[in-house]
Amino acid sequence: MDIEPRADEILTKIGFTQLESEVYLYLLTEGAHTGYAVAKAIGKAVANVYKAIERLAQKGAVEQSSGKSKQCIALPWRQLITSETKKFNANMDSLTHALTRLPEHQDDEQVYQIKNAVQVKDQAVRMVESAKHVILANVEPSVMAWLKEPLIIAAARGVEVRIKVYEAVEMPGVTVVLRDNGRQIFEKTKDVQLCLCADGKEMLNALLTLDTKDVIQAFRSKSALMTLMLYNQLLYELVLTELKGAIPNGDIKHAQAILKSTEHLHVFSSENSVFDNFNQKYNHLRE
Repeated sequence: MDIEPRADEILTKIGFTQLESEVYLYLLTEGAHTGYAVAKAIGKAVANVYKAIERLAQKGAVEQSSGKSKQCIALPWRQLITSETKKFNANMDSLTHALTRLPEHQDDEQVYQIKNAVQVKDQAVRMVESAKHVILANVEPSVMAWLKEPLIIAAARGVEVRIKVYEAVEMPGVTVVLRDNGRQIFEKTKDVQLCLCADGKEMLNALLTLDTKDVIQAFRSKSALMTLMLYNQLLYELVLTELKGAIPNGDIKHAQAILKSTEHLHVFSSENSVFDNFNQKYNHLRE
């Protein structure tokens, strides 16, 4: 069972100390008080509470009255959220500007393990959003919830998107290959798999828990060799899945059409963009 995080825990995640969180929440729920009264109420040292109030005032989370016996009052929480959101967005804009001025490192050939499910999702979406030519993927149902829209958008901007799925789904512009008895196949395990290859330049292979909240195993790489291997695996898996639906029914014309429509995707025979990436990556080593 998921346990909702407490307000003080969340406040510490946005830059408040534990004591600042306690002071702010006390003032928010109890109204205006002196620092001394707050310290007595929450059982903390008076000097430390006064320091916390001063820091909260600097952050704009607490206001203090004038005079000797200063009354403190918390900024209403909706205003606090609005203020913190503006600060965060401004900082992110500044960080983006600063980072774009740094020189980009060259892509390496290492394989990286990902242990955070949110990072798996973010990497997958980023790969789809940055793809220029072709995306091949094996997408199990639980993953479709957060990958469907980015794939449709990629197809709309001209990327060739071909995916294997396990239950029927409408995706305009995307070539969707439905696995026969896909739901039964998917339910044979208690995990969720995602295989994704973008432009033959980048690959992601992930195994998540059924609720997609935790990683069992996940790897990403820009290795041209490993990416080519996953690309070929996905390509032949897609073609074979389609052929298994056409050939047993005696639909030879459909089978021929499938082979014809995928000719350009075969790396070495068509020398496509995936071939170019692979060849350019290693060509100088062959000389």
